[in-house]
Amino acid sequence: MKSRILPIFIPQYGCPFKCIFCNQKIISGEKEDVTVQRIKRQIEEGLSKNKGEDVELAYYGGNFTAIDIKMQQKLLELAKSFENIKSIRISTRPDCIDKEILGFLKDYNVKTIELGIQSMFDDVLEASKRGHTAKDSVKAIELIKSFDFLLGVQLMVGLPNSTPKKDIKSAEILCSYQPNIARIYPTLVIEDTYLAEMYRKGEYQPLSLEDAVLISSQIKEIFIDNSVKVIRVGLQPTEEINYNAKVIAGPFHPSFGELVDSEIIFRRIKNALLQKNLEYFEIFVHPKNFSRLVGQKKRNIERLKEMYNLDAIKIINEYEDPDTIRILADEKEVIIDIKGL
Repeated sequence: MKSRILPIFIPQYGCPFKCIFCNQKIISGEKEDVTVQRIKRQIEEGLSKNKGEDVELAYYGGNFTAIDIKMQQKLLELAKSFENIKSIRISTRPDCIDKEILGFLKDYNVKTIELGIQSMFDDVLEASKRGHTAKDSVKAIELIKSFDFLLGVQLMVGLPNSTPKKDIKSAEILCSYQPNIARIYPTLVIEDTYLAEMYRKGEYQPLSLEDAVLISSQIKEIFIDNSVKVIRVGLQPTEEINYNAKVIAGPFHPSFGELVDSEIIFRRIKNALLQKNLEYFEIFVHPKNFSRLVGQKKRNIERLKEMYNLDAIKIINEYEDPDTIRILADEKEVIIDIKGL
């Protein structure tokens, strides 16, 4: 049967540190305190919309393995009490992983562990007050894989002390450990964080939207090329994660992930067609990929027209293959692979 993820947010619960960029209650949109009663109610509400599908319950937003062990046990036993919940996913910190906790999680049918790694450079981690090192991340990764959990990794771009080269190198380092899934988040300046104070004092300058999209697109391609499934790029827009709300600066866009995919598609087309001038350009695209191909405000099409000195580009929005884009340029046919985007 088809399985889906049922997310339950436990913001900053069990977290021993206050990272300079973090306000999980705002990021998650979860306003209620963590209680077994609240979580039981939310699980029941989620399953009522489930239509009989198998579910993976995901405890997100906090450092699950830093929670008091008795509370961990209550939350895991609660999940096991629901017939449709077939597995559990948790998120945590690299320095909150050891053999004992991994054995405990195995006993409760935890399948996937997502690590908030953020960077593989110690100066970036220190500047962000993460409280752990890159070596801690490597140790946690190796332990998780030795217990045969599915491994998820989370990276952030644009943190203090970081550079595009460091962000991209972090992705390359992580790929060498073969994670299963990945998330990519641009650093946003959120109200009620120390990063907001740094920004107001002129001590931190966030990435522009254009730079964040470019860096994130390169990182996503690195993950895809190494068979790592990217399950999220950019924060989910909410009532508070929005400009004129709690995001006061930084590369926020409600469709950040689509901007990243559009950039990848543009780059792959450009790399496939190296000549400077074309007389004819026709693109065949699956309907679900049309907006990503065209780009926000038709940016990709305008860039391609300028690049190849074209007055118009014909787009046929009826292509059957969602994993490729077909291009006819003069006498040349090119198939662009976009699987994984």
